[in-house]
Amino acid sequence: MKRFPSFAILASLLMYMPAQSSAAGQIDKVDEYIQVEMQRRQVPGLALVVIKNGEVIKVKGYGLANLEHDVPVIPDTVFELASLTKQFTATAIMLMVEEGRVKLDDPISQYLPNSPDRWKGITIRHLLTHTGGLASLENGFKSLYEGGGRTGYSTAQMYEAATLDPMSFTPGDRWQYSDVGYFLLGMVIEKASGKRYRDFLQERFFDPLGMTSTSVLDQWAIVKNRAAGYTLRNGQLINIRRVAQVELPSHYGVFSTVRDLAKWDTALAAGRVVKESSLVAMWTPVKLNSGRSYPYGFGWEINKKLGHRMITHTGITGTEYTRFPDDKLTVIVLTNLGVHVGAKGVNAWGLTTGVAGRYIPDLFF
Repeated sequence: MKRFPSFAILASLLMYMPAQSSAAGQIDKVDEYIQVEMQRRQVPGLALVVIKNGEVIKVKGYGLANLEHDVPVIPDTVFELASLTKQFTATAIMLMVEEGRVKLDDPISQYLPNSPDRWKGITIRHLLTHTGGLASLENGFKSLYEGGGRTGYSTAQMYEAATLDPMSFTPGDRWQYSDVGYFLLGMVIEKASGKRYRDFLQERFFDPLGMTSTSVLDQWAIVKNRAAGYTLRNGQLINIRRVAQVELPSHYGVFSTVRDLAKWDTALAAGRVVKESSLVAMWTPVKLNSGRSYPYGFGWEINKKLGHRMITHTGITGTEYTRFPDDKLTVIVLTNLGVHVGAKGVNAWGLTTGVAGRYIPDLFF
């Protein structure tokens, strides 16, 4: 005899179906938003992860990782993170602070050989917060490029170039984004730990957290599932041509996937990488000599949107990582549309906030 579900079971099913439909609708809204924005901005490929309350609730790839071979983006596609690397460098410094190997207010001359006299007032804290007065993003390592670019740069060559860059202001007086500062932090890590930067990150972060698709720049290595990089010229997609080998890329050189970054994010939030007190220090706006605050911590920008605290950073290769700590939400978007010399009209950023607005109802007006 055919059995029919009881009234209680039917009631339960009816109660569950609208919730399931609502969740699906929310996911569809994210997909729709991403697909519309990718077309509008000419983004070839994109990987997305959304983490809520420490759990991955959405992970997906969109578009193409390689236009020449029609390779789709998947959650395991490897992207060049560019300046998202700075959070790894900053976290490595904080780990060594916890271990007593480094102090935030140590002068950098304590760790760097034959540093110029004009660096005497610069501390580790200044480097972490981009307040050391070192050369700007556009003018850093300037002597390296005299006579044209090279295919490889040693640590010694980059350090020499950094020592020749003029100072922009007295340390602590103001904020100026500087790749030079984060390169020097890589040298501090190597000096204080006795290990190469890439080995330190591998042993202390990537291996323990199971970040098996994450690595530090090596242009000779075969990297499975690596996305090709693109930019725009005259409105057309072209190869971005970021091919130089840099021995110490502590300012930009980590490659990773959204799956691995989700592991990193949940471990950070759970205090399994550094202590909560270290995270508080990293996520606190820097105080300048004047007493005013600037919205940057250690390797992270510190912002607010309509009352929602945001801890965020972007990378020039089209990457963005945004945490909403009070909402227990993280959105990471990795794209392969970046900025290169002469590129105009490139805009792959702001997508993390757009996605977050689908999960935080009052994030927008």
